[in-house]
Amino acid sequence: MRMFSGCIITALLAAPPAVADEAWKTDLGEIIWESDYDGGAIFRIETGKGKFARFYIEGLEPTGAPRGHFEGYWINTDDETMCSAELVGPDGTRSKTWGRLSLTFVDKAFPSDWTALTGECMAEPHEVITGRAVTG
Repeated sequence: MRMFSGCIITALLAAPPAVADEAWKTDLGEIIWESDYDGGAIFRIETGKGKFARFYIEGLEPTGAPRGHFEGYWINTDDETMCSAELVGPDGTRSKTWGRLSLTFVDKAFPSDWTALTGECMAEPHEVITGRAVTG
């Protein structure tokens, strides 16, 4: 996934805690569970200079339901234009730098590492990002 202008990154339950307590270390930096929306979760990573990327993960809810495989998309707020169309997330984040996302948790319960595949625009997800759960 092209998370930063000019370079391609190929690195991107018992009772669950509050979503803000969930975080994962990746080769891109720390990703946090920022919030949720009707039907999914929003993960966020800072990309520098006040810019960020969000992962919108359809069907992932902080309810204690088992975690598994989820589909979604990512939006990066950097100034680059990667796609011909603008994508707007459920929280109003918008950009022409976005793509598809496929995320699978390693374990069914919190805390869990995950692996995500990402793609640019409508391309099939193929670039790997590994998230290692931050605990304690």
